[in-house]
Amino acid sequence: MNGPARLHSTVAPLSFAQERLWFVNTAAPESPVYNVPLFFRWRGEVDVAALHRALLAVARKHEVLRTTYEDRDGERVQVVGEARVPVEVITHAPETEARRGFDLAAEPPVRCAVWKGLPGGDAVLLTIHHIAVDGWSLPALFGDLGTAYDAELAGRRPELGELPVQYADFAVWDRAGLDEALLTRRAAELATVPAGLRLGGARPVQDGVHTGDQHRFALPAGTWAAVGDLAGSLRATPFVVLLAAWAEVIGRWSAREEFLIGAVTANRTHPAVEDLVGFFVNTVPLRCTTRPPTFARRCAELRREAFGSLTYQRIPFDQLVARTPGRGLAEVGFALQNMPAPDTTRWTAPDVLPTGTAKYDVLLIVEETADGVVGTLEHDTQRYPRELGPRLAEDFVALLARAVAEPEAPLAGFALPHGPLETPRPSPVPAVVQDGGELSEPERHAAELFRAVLAEAGVEIAEPARGANFFTLGGHSLLAVGLLARARREHGAAVRPSEFLADPTVARLGELLRSATARPEPAAAPVDGPRPATSTQQRFWFLDRIPELRAAYLVPTVVHFPGETGVDELRGAVDTVLARHPSLRSRFRLDHGQKRVVRTTSGPPARATVTDARGWDEGKLADHVAELCWTPFDLAADAPVRAELVLVATGVRLVLCAHHMVVDGASVRVLLEQVAAVVRGEDLPEPVAEEPPGAQADSSDLIAALRGAPTDVRLPHDRPRASVQSILGATRGADVADLRAVAKESGCSAFAATAAVLAVALAGRSDQRDFLFAFPWSGREHPDAVGMFVNTLVLRADLRGGPTWREVLARVRDAASVAYRAADVPFDEVVAALHPRRDLSRPALTPVYVAAEDEWRPPLGGVLLPLDPLAVKYELELTVVETASGLRLSAAYQADLFDDSTIEDLLADVQKAAAALVTNPDRPACEETLR
Repeated sequence: MNGPARLHSTVAPLSFAQERLWFVNTAAPESPVYNVPLFFRWRGEVDVAALHRALLAVARKHEVLRTTYEDRDGERVQVVGEARVPVEVITHAPETEARRGFDLAAEPPVRCAVWKGLPGGDAVLLTIHHIAVDGWSLPALFGDLGTAYDAELAGRRPELGELPVQYADFAVWDRAGLDEALLTRRAAELATVPAGLRLGGARPVQDGVHTGDQHRFALPAGTWAAVGDLAGSLRATPFVVLLAAWAEVIGRWSAREEFLIGAVTANRTHPAVEDLVGFFVNTVPLRCTTRPPTFARRCAELRREAFGSLTYQRIPFDQLVARTPGRGLAEVGFALQNMPAPDTTRWTAPDVLPTGTAKYDVLLIVEETADGVVGTLEHDTQRYPRELGPRLAEDFVALLARAVAEPEAPLAGFALPHGPLETPRPSPVPAVVQDGGELSEPERHAAELFRAVLAEAGVEIAEPARGANFFTLGGHSLLAVGLLARARREHGAAVRPSEFLADPTVARLGELLRSATARPEPAAAPVDGPRPATSTQQRFWFLDRIPELRAAYLVPTVVHFPGETGVDELRGAVDTVLARHPSLRSRFRLDHGQKRVVRTTSGPPARATVTDARGWDEGKLADHVAELCWTPFDLAADAPVRAELVLVATGVRLVLCAHHMVVDGASVRVLLEQVAAVVRGEDLPEPVAEEPPGAQADSSDLIAALRGAPTDVRLPHDRPRASVQSILGATRGADVADLRAVAKESGCSAFAATAAVLAVALAGRSDQRDFLFAFPWSGREHPDAVGMFVNTLVLRADLRGGPTWREVLARVRDAASVAYRAADVPFDEVVAALHPRRDLSRPALTPVYVAAEDEWRPPLGGVLLPLDPLAVKYELELTVVETASGLRLSAAYQADLFDDSTIEDLLADVQKAAAALVTNPDRPACEETLR
């Protein structure tokens, strides 16, 4: 769905996250349970007046800091008012000030206290109610405060800029985006887990806000390094490794084999809210079991569940609780705090003072700080005695250290230093299995399609749940096309790929199977009169009018067959296949009356020629093959395809060249497979009738998602662009860390992860942090079709705000989903909206193209030969090839712009970025080490 929009309203509903805090505050306005007391030391003396004015400037920019909360006619609303930030110079203890509650209906949710004349510099306590701030708000908050304070000291008016949206706009969007179906499904899944998680030593207490205690402890540097190493080797993340260790300890302290742990997530799921101050975090209950025999197996089991922290982070926790009455969904919590530290030289990094309360029965926070990795164990002292904190923390540190050192050792042999305070085995509360957890008949069909297609690709899975994501289970975009082709064959359901890829789950495919109308079996297209060319064909036809670009839109393939291959049989097979497909008989011309390109498919087919080159030297042979590959077609008079069999000393080379107007990459594979089938004496399927154009697609969401991004990429050119872009290309290749596992955890494809690492590698070479990449999407709906089914889509890779790798993947995944939903929008329409004043010095909208493909070998023992020379359409074309052993990068680039060494250096940066992503996806993506 669209992101938040600027509404300029002073009254708005509460977000789902705020609503819970408002209820607590209304019941106990004096309680500090949701205070966020930020204590920091000034490096020198505070100018209190300048600080006050700076805080007012920050509150003017961030409306949530000047918002109060009311009940108007039974509706809970937030009201944006004037900037008010009380600043007081005081002498009493900081803890006293930190634990003073807020009256959210009457006062702003922020206040400031200053202590003057302390040794080493003054001190400041900025106390903000959680309803207006979270951990991810701090870089923006303190960055703006530092800018405003510097301006005030210099006698200037602070210039903090305007935000594209405010928190109230997010709240409106948040409530409108509630996915009832996803909420119901997730509630049903969680209802199967036994309720009532209690650790040894628990005391019965009434629900409510309770006193709390915190125990802080250091995680040894060696253990933390081993966590990262193990995460990389298991293709997991440090979050998964830490969660696995925490779950093992909780399992032992509770004597439970299955339970829920509440993962605290950032929940900033749209780029528009990246730099907003506000309360976005959500609690996502994750299912944990203690059955895996080794720690490595436990991590593997939790990887998929940990992905749920991204998939389900927009489901409001309170809404889940409401759907599962009488159950505790998150008595025990876990958070990995890896947001960037606020950057300033005027004060120290802020410490969050304890408030003497607890939000969970037990909460473990692991945080990366400038002084190392620190753990905080917070627990409810009415539920558990105070000694629980140190004992539980020591058990966690000991088990984690042993587990990362011996991940394949049996977990049963890992002893805890302490163990639970008491050891009675509690009786689990039986859970009611709700009917909502059962799959409907269409969903069962969808689940079986998932299993069958993945099994053919070598991925064995159990029956997937309703919310199972095709990419998370091991699928990729080409397998998705095969999945939908199988759905057509077995269920008569014609599902458009863009409809499925926008939400590639069992539930979504089940809906599409239920609603899809079966299309008739493909049949041969009749001899026809002129018909309109597609939008892509129109664009390619006009590009063919530009002499310098004509060769770039040819699709040549050279296959070498061994000496025993029969030339006559091969020639006859090529002629048979070229004559069967209507698109290969196309002729194109401009209809001046209609002012558009039209085509017919009634022209005579192309026929293969044979050239005996067995006596030629290598130079003459190379020149001849190059001419066959790169000579443009007369699109009005000739068939847009040619084929020649070139006899050489070691066998036969098939040179097949077609114009991109009538074939795409998958079509070339179809043609070669069908040539092999004819040689083997097999029957061919009937040629597929061309689909009529669909309804005009709505481009508004896509344009909105892309607007504001630069329409160029700062590439490391060695030479300037010419007035008309060059198409002379060269290639370089490199192996890259296998991104597929970490991509799956974020619901991404290898393609999306590759785009992310490319963006980070490019960001390391300039100050650009927002990129547009072109990428191909095939709208083919039948695997045997031959034609140009590819549209050019646009992917945004937004690195602004210093996101972690995990967040970059989430952003790219969401951007890809927006692109897939608009897969039928003509590329020219996107260009017209975003880059109307383009010139011919570079490609429209972006000079970078990213693609993914599977490793493929020609039939009949053929070998694909590299093209030399090579024509390229974009300045940089990066393709990731998925092989059985890993990922391989192939970079094609404009040789007139880049030296070979420059591309080799760029590929090395991509390799470093990929390794950083695999090793620790919870660290900031654009780190100095990548530059």
